[in-house]
Amino acid sequence: MDGISNVEVTGENELKKNTLGLPSALAMSLAFISPTIGVIFISAFIAGKAGESSPFVFLLGTVGIALMALTLAQFTRRITSAGTFYKFITNSFGLSTGFVAALVLLLSYTLQSPLNVNLFSGFTSQVIKQQLGWNIPWGYLMVFIVVAVGALAWYSVHTSMRFDIAFVIAEVVVVGFLLILIVAKGGNAGQAPASFLPTHGSSGFGGLGEAFVFIVLAFFGFESCSTVAEETRNPRKNLPRALVGSVVATGLWFSFAMYAIIVGYGTKHVNLISQSTSPIRDLAVRYIGSWYGTVVDLAAISAMIAVLLAIHTANFRIIYSLGRDGILPKALGRTHDKHKTPHVAIVVFSIFSIIVGLIAGAAWGPIGAFGDLGYLSSLAILPIYIGANVALPYFIKKRFASEFSVLQHVVMPGISSAIFLVAIYLSVHPWPTSAPTNIFPWVLVAFIVVAVLWALYLKRKGSNMLVRLGSVMFMVPETGFADPSMLEIVTSDD
Repeated sequence: MDGISNVEVTGENELKKNTLGLPSALAMSLAFISPTIGVIFISAFIAGKAGESSPFVFLLGTVGIALMALTLAQFTRRITSAGTFYKFITNSFGLSTGFVAALVLLLSYTLQSPLNVNLFSGFTSQVIKQQLGWNIPWGYLMVFIVVAVGALAWYSVHTSMRFDIAFVIAEVVVVGFLLILIVAKGGNAGQAPASFLPTHGSSGFGGLGEAFVFIVLAFFGFESCSTVAEETRNPRKNLPRALVGSVVATGLWFSFAMYAIIVGYGTKHVNLISQSTSPIRDLAVRYIGSWYGTVVDLAAISAMIAVLLAIHTANFRIIYSLGRDGILPKALGRTHDKHKTPHVAIVVFSIFSIIVGLIAGAAWGPIGAFGDLGYLSSLAILPIYIGANVALPYFIKKRFASEFSVLQHVVMPGISSAIFLVAIYLSVHPWPTSAPTNIFPWVLVAFIVVAVLWALYLKRKGSNMLVRLGSVMFMVPETGFADPSMLEIVTSDD
């Protein structure tokens, strides 16, 4: 039986098994988080709220997200599925709750593609015009990148992840060299050890708290490696390592990067960071030369491609999983006969990304669409994070009582949830004044209400859609056979 974990097990409409190892799973989460995009495009927002203490906020944010990663690690040691959060919540609170979580999760994840293709197309169009003088419409670039990413995912998830690893390494090397150089030179006016103390927010501790909203955006997608659970070798060990490892690695990177940016500008000029559209590029020109500013632009484009590869790979598999389980049309759960990739889901989601991306970009501008859709996507994922934290003690206590730990299964996820609740509060208080962010919280509330009513209707009707959504095959370590004692979790009602 030990040899089963080393062979590929495939069947009709199944994903290709044992395709990805720990490096690929880790790359999936790292690319989705995108260490470089967080530094290049989000650092200005963080500095605008937390000021000189931005490195401290990132360290604190890393703790909160790492605790969330540990929650997911507890689940992934016992459940392997491409469905991620909704599978975990279903097996703790029942089919109706899992149904609602699945729809909210789908909203949050699917928005990540339109918002990031807008960022790519808008930014790349500007860089091409600045560097080459060519005026290529952003819409053309959007269609090109979506088709390219979809084609690569159609061919092979393993090849897609190899590209992700290469892009992540390249972008980190380019930006990392600059950051190390700045710190080594002492920046504008020497080192800034006080930046690791919580005393320099733009509006006291309130400023530090507001920065958490952008911390969540910076870490968005850390859990994406769990969407390739069914294609990962030894997922019960590799997925927890990838979850926690990606958060710790990027958290330390973000903290160091923010420190280098603070040092580069100087503590007396922190306000200038939030006024810049690209602080890293400005520092590259200042400390190395305009040519390195161009290199940073290329690294940013590389980072966005890596993000899109990870986002689409994750979304393809979420939609595949929902199609396979019947919550979406069954055709979406089909896989390619040769490549064993979810080719129908790839085509449908690529078309969706182009349509929504073009509409949002035309309405708010491609860069504006990135921020606006990012706000809604991040706001939608927070209830799912909290739901998973709350679900953990119920799941462990009910199914693995002998392994229950107050510290691991109550205290740690409780701290994580408290951080996310603060983020939700600060994202709507004070209430946004500009459109469309002033209506997005109501859009999310309305979406959740409709999802709840739909779940209640299906339950009252006795529809088997709830059962199909909750169904998942639990794998026994070492053997790969279904565990009959676990199957009752997904077939019982709320």
